[in-house]
Order: sequence, then C-alpha cells, then structure tokens
Amino acid sequence: MKVKPSVVIRDLEEYLDLFKISLSEEARKTLVDVEEFAQRCDNPVNYNLFFSKAIRNARILQEILINNGINPNLAALILEQDYYATIDTLSSYEYEAVSYSKLERNNEKAAIINIALEYCVSDNRSMLEIKDIMLAAMDDYEKMLNQDGGQWVDKRLNNCNITLTHLCGRYRESLWIPFVDIREALLKSNTTNRKVKIA
Repeated sequence: MKVKPSVVIRDLEEYLDLFKISLSEEARKTLVDVEEFAQRCDNPVNYNLFFSKAIRNARILQEILINNGINPNLAALILEQDYYATIDTLSSYEYEAVSYSKLERNNEKAAIINIALEYCVSDNRSMLEIKDIMLAAMDDYEKMLNQDGGQWVDKRLNNCNITLTHLCGRYRESLWIPFVDIREALLKSNTTNRKVKIA
C-alpha cells in the first residue's frame, strides 16, 4: 500500500508533540508540499525539495534571495527540475518514504527535523518555523558534504563556500548564493524579531 503524504505529516506532528512543539502554518505547508511533490514523482525526498519548497513558501527566504540578486521563483524551479531530472527508477515514494521520526542512518528528513527542533528550542519557542527547517537543512547538507569529502566535477564548486548551486552539482548563476549569507540573514531575523517582541 502506498504511503500518503498526509500520513507522513501526521507522524511528524505526533513526533513533535512529544516535545510539546507544533508546526507553524508556513512550515507545515512547506513540508506538505515537499511530501506531495515527492509522491507525485514517486521518489524519495531529498535536499532539493526542502530548499525549493522553503523558498516557495517563506517570505523571509524570498526577501533574502531578492536582496542578493536571486530570483526566488527561478531558484525554486531549478531545484525542482534538478530533483525531477535525477529521479532514481530503483527507488519509490512507497518504499523510501521513511518517517521523520525514524532515527536511522541516511535519513535526511529525520536529521533536518531534529536539528530544526534544536534551533526552535534554543530560541525559546514552542512552534517550529520555516527558518528552523532551512537552517537545519543547510547544517545537515554541509555535514554530509564534509563526511563525503569528495571533489566536484564542476571545478567552480571546489574551494568555495557552499551555495544553493551545490545542490545541483554544477554551477548555476541563478543559485549562486552562499549558505553563510542565507544563515546570517535568517539568524539576524531571529534577533530582530526578538527585539520587536521585547519593545
């Protein structure tokens, strides 16, 4: 029996509830979009979907990209096209749709959610936001690259900060924004929001 995205999201919400954390509307919509896209392609979720759907749904990410000369709609489309172009015919959503709460090796989804939980709790919030997911996805992707330690076929990706274009494995000007710039802007937005709340 095929796994439905709604079941995967419900499992995630039950997992988060163990820690008294809920999903913001923006974060929930993003994760539903991730799961539904993967199901339509009948393929497992990967980093490209987390980044593309976060870009499509999060105003803060769209503003960061625009401020850095990147068209957010084009960036999201390129990441989705790359996901579609690299579909593995030996995998399927049915068998590879592991739970967000299943802590096992090579489960990007669980790793991202657990890192996002840490961002959320360290910021003294009980609602997981899209910025937590984006920060977690960048952290986990960088960790995976460090463990891999390989060199890129496209030499322009070697010896530089990790960017959105690294997700595609080849240089794309439309995705050339370093993770450090995105991370800095997201963390700065946390500080700004905190100051607004205090005032």
